[in-house]
Amino acid sequence: MERCAALRLDEEWARIRTGRPGSAPGERERILTELIAALAPHAADDPELTTTLGLRHGDLARHHFDIGGRVDALAAAADAVRCCAAGARHGARSARAYARALVDQAVYLAEPLSDELGLPRYAFHPQGERPPAEDLLAGAAAVESTRRAIAVWEGLDQDDPRNREGLAQAYAFLGDRLEELGRPVDAAEWAVRAERAFRAVRPDAGPGERARTAVLEHLGDQLERRLRRCPFAEGLTRLRGRGLLPERLLGLAVVAGRIEGMEPEAIASGLGLERAEVRRILRSHSWRAVWRFDVCADGATWTPLAHPWRGMDAVTDRTAAAVAAELADAFRDSGVLPPEPVRWRFALWWDEEDHLDGSRVRMTYPPGPDPS
Repeated sequence: MERCAALRLDEEWARIRTGRPGSAPGERERILTELIAALAPHAADDPELTTTLGLRHGDLARHHFDIGGRVDALAAAADAVRCCAAGARHGARSARAYARALVDQAVYLAEPLSDELGLPRYAFHPQGERPPAEDLLAGAAAVESTRRAIAVWEGLDQDDPRNREGLAQAYAFLGDRLEELGRPVDAAEWAVRAERAFRAVRPDAGPGERARTAVLEHLGDQLERRLRRCPFAEGLTRLRGRGLLPERLLGLAVVAGRIEGMEPEAIASGLGLERAEVRRILRSHSWRAVWRFDVCADGATWTPLAHPWRGMDAVTDRTAAAVAAELADAFRDSGVLPPEPVRWRFALWWDEEDHLDGSRVRMTYPPGPDPS
């Protein structure tokens, strides 16, 4: 196909890509496949066209991923990275395309590590479920791909808001990839970096203020969730020491230390606060304890019990272990305690019910392997 005809086909795809109705998935894939084949012969000696070819490989990767074809998506993403890398040294447009291709590749690589809501699938507690080795390797490759994208963005002109915004997005994506690998402290660090970078992109309100606000709210929610998963020592204290714990979240860090079982004096020392300030925070900040009791009558299936044995409550200045002990004692003294040999288990979370591996306290009676 001649070059002009290939470019006309690319213009046709641009109209489809922007949402023109009537293009079924099969039709989109056919057009993309034809377009890539048409562009390829003309891209060898044309950096701009090479980048365009990389962008179309990226569109094909997104198509495959959206319809559940991760293997095909990864193959197309690798082609996108290869083509965009070839053109990256020839201009900012091509370099930006290369950085975005690397980030997209990382998303496809890490997909098995997240659940249907996009949250980390594995809590990575010492006794928790581990992902398959293949998925761990893919997650590590995703981190490396995202770091490469950050290096590309950092090498571009930082006076251009597009480049600063791309860098901020890459920081956020790196936090996502690290969280999926069970590294909440590192993930929180990059959420803070991303938040600060987004605030610096456009410090004044403008046409994009609503979108910017939505991004910052999302990052704030992510950061709070990650901080709740961080250990106090060498986690929250490390972030605080490096200036990566926002002042607005100091109360959360104090409460986290108390939930973990730290005494107020140790919390004050770890976070560099006055003891009186820690005690004030503990008196004024509550945390939400969420619990669930399950019974296993058939030896294989766990059945949750109804309220009040599945519920939540606000707790002030108490450890997770103390709250769990009180609930377990109440259950043992209740009329719903199952007779032997029926097994029961209990889990306590901070803020919301989640995977068992992510619980603050978990116990099974009588002790032994969990049939689930």
